[in-house]
Amino acid sequence: MEIITRMSAAKAGLKRYYTGKQCKRGHDSERWVYNGHCVECTMESNRRRQAEIKRIMDEASKGNVPEVI
Repeated sequence: MEIITRMSAAKAGLKRYYTGKQCKRGHDSERWVYNGHCVECTMESNRRRQAEIKRIMDEASKGNVPEVI
C-alpha cells in the first residue's frame, strides 16, 4: 500500500489512508480519514456488535428476556 497522510487523503477526497504504522492493537491496515481510526479495529468492533445483537435476538425469539446494558 502507498503511504499517504490523512490531510493528503482528505484533499484527494479519499475515505481511507495508510500510514505504514501499526495501530494500538497491532493492526497494519488503513485508517479512516474522517476519524483516524484503524479500519481493522472498526471491522472487529462491528463484528462484535453484530454478534451481540444476534445473541439478544435469538434469546428474545426463545421467549427469554435478555439483560441489555
